[in-house]
Amino acid sequence: MKNMWTTGIILLSLAFMPCAMAIEHNESSENDTKIVEKASDSQDSGKNNEVPLTAGYDKTDGNGFFIRSEDSQFRLNIGAYTQARYNINWREAPVDEDDVTKEFSFVRTKLYFQGQYTPLFDYHFRFNIDDEGGSDIMVAFLQYNMNNKWNLRIGKQFIATTREDWMWGDDIMTTEFSAHDATFALGVANGFQAHYQAKQQRFWLALSDGSAAAKAAASEEQSDLALSGRWEYQLNGSDWSVWSDIIGRKGHSQGVLLGLGGVYQFEKDQSTLDRIAQLNADISFNGDGYQAILATSWTRHEPRAGNSYNNYGMLVQGGYFITDHTQIYAQYNLISPGDQPGELETFHSIGAGINYFPFAWTNRWKFSGEIAYMFDTLNKTIVAPSSSLGWLESDKAGQTYLRFQAQFGF
Repeated sequence: MKNMWTTGIILLSLAFMPCAMAIEHNESSENDTKIVEKASDSQDSGKNNEVPLTAGYDKTDGNGFFIRSEDSQFRLNIGAYTQARYNINWREAPVDEDDVTKEFSFVRTKLYFQGQYTPLFDYHFRFNIDDEGGSDIMVAFLQYNMNNKWNLRIGKQFIATTREDWMWGDDIMTTEFSAHDATFALGVANGFQAHYQAKQQRFWLALSDGSAAAKAAASEEQSDLALSGRWEYQLNGSDWSVWSDIIGRKGHSQGVLLGLGGVYQFEKDQSTLDRIAQLNADISFNGDGYQAILATSWTRHEPRAGNSYNNYGMLVQGGYFITDHTQIYAQYNLISPGDQPGELETFHSIGAGINYFPFAWTNRWKFSGEIAYMFDTLNKTIVAPSSSLGWLESDKAGQTYLRFQAQFGF
């Protein structure tokens, strides 16, 4: 495996270059390049005798406060948000623990710096501060903009395999990522990721260390190399901006999005697993004040000793704005151990909630109430106990949580 990274990069590059040139040859007349588009912004402002702002607050795309040069070649966006949360969990707890657990926490606090260093390069640094004051670098990548369709990222980044996992934490409908995402999503990894986007379709190809792949079975210390990809196609509509979150604001156009993703991961020699394969499929529906998603996942685990086994998962989620600022939503999770050895149960949970968004231009401000019920014995499922998810350790079937959350920032 020592030369796997080098071999993988060479193979990915050889496969990527002719594909890029072929698609560009066929679709080069659709739009000007991204570099020309960005440069024209400053030229247009000069024609209108307007001096572009060099600092201020940008309401578009969650950019927040910004600083930029007069020629618009350089830009820095600065932002932050936090989630103050109060949880109440009811369950039959293990011995010496209370059946009712109450907790106030700041589950995630993010601080980010992102922007442009000439139109050729974008950069993004995002830091996470936990409840105890510890911090870590969540994301740190450089993006090379080859043209208006292709870019290449290198560094620590989210890897596109499922739609929910590709979202930032302030752009999801619920108070927390789903149990389906927590079990199957690749998450953040270190590596290279190429991205192509046209009018109706887009895709990602990545070579990474797979540091969080198949979270239920692998860890950062175990994973060695992951090859992954995701393809999305707009079956209805052509506005990519409506898919930039899993919320579905009023005023957005109708659309149907099909997504397919996959991962093939090699494990390190000391791991009990040899390799992991995963396939994901999802379909999303968006309209004027609503959005819904159906997502499925399959993961195959190949141990170094013993028989291979499979896990399965499904997420169903939808929300509807009853007013311009108020949304109601519901979610269902199914996580099956499949044929994994052991006396394991299938995880089922249902939940519902209400969101209030005080501002139309940002998802970063959101006040939520949420309740959910899990039918099974958590310690006998492949879903890991998590106060963030709301599900805690128990050897008895059935759990309920009630959650209130205030999400705010700039």
